[in-house]
Amino acid sequence: MTAITPRFRLLGPVQATHHGTETPLGPPQRRAVLAILLLSPGQAVTIATLRERVWAGPPPASATQAVHVHIHHLRHLLRQFTDGADGAPPRLVTHPGHAPDQVSYVLHTAPQTIDLTVFRDLLEDGESAENDGDTETALARYDTALNLWRGEPLADLQPSAYVRSVRLGLAEIHLDLGKRHAATLLALGAAARATAELQDLHAHHPADESIVVLLTRALHATGAHTRALRLVTDELDRWKRDYGLLPPALLDQRNSLVHGDGRTGAAP
Repeated sequence: MTAITPRFRLLGPVQATHHGTETPLGPPQRRAVLAILLLSPGQAVTIATLRERVWAGPPPASATQAVHVHIHHLRHLLRQFTDGADGAPPRLVTHPGHAPDQVSYVLHTAPQTIDLTVFRDLLEDGESAENDGDTETALARYDTALNLWRGEPLADLQPSAYVRSVRLGLAEIHLDLGKRHAATLLALGAAARATAELQDLHAHHPADESIVVLLTRALHATGAHTRALRLVTDELDRWKRDYGLLPPALLDQRNSLVHGDGRTGAAP
């Protein structure tokens, strides 16, 4: 895969760059309109949908006019960008509707100009390489994908129901990627680095038993067998106390540690 520098960034505050320099996008609502169109590239998004997704509460009476104004400014702004081999700028196309709120807009831009698209492609490539047994390539793809993540996605937008849903979905993908990255490090023998990453994940997601399984495996690989056994035992005690459950993955991992191999346990 060739090196890609996305020009539109959603994995953090909404940003756009031109020749490596950030381009001012205007007020938060304008950035929201751009982000919503970028999240559906090549697909028609109606004014009614934009009103619903941009504002965190009921949209004001002026919402339709505001969307028109933001689209006008975005269309002017996008003309300065170039993408693709032919240097064509992104295109923001208007499609008429039978009712004013059914007028729709389509943003056409090369997929590799959007960080989220590149992120998903890298994750898919990494998973394919991992399934093929090419662990080093998988790690390289996961590393590059993680480097695209700049914080909470759409961080500077109002928390509309749509924005919250996007953030939640991407947070789950990011967590899965973190676990895959650590498991790949562990498979390549970088147990100390894997341990550090998994300890951070565990601190932020203490109820995720798959992280505990991976962390105990990593601790065992570094020689910290006692710490690994204490961790998984404490987690089993907590699950039994709080939920009346004993997750099979944690039971298997404790049994594995008791018998001295430390390798049993579900991958993320």
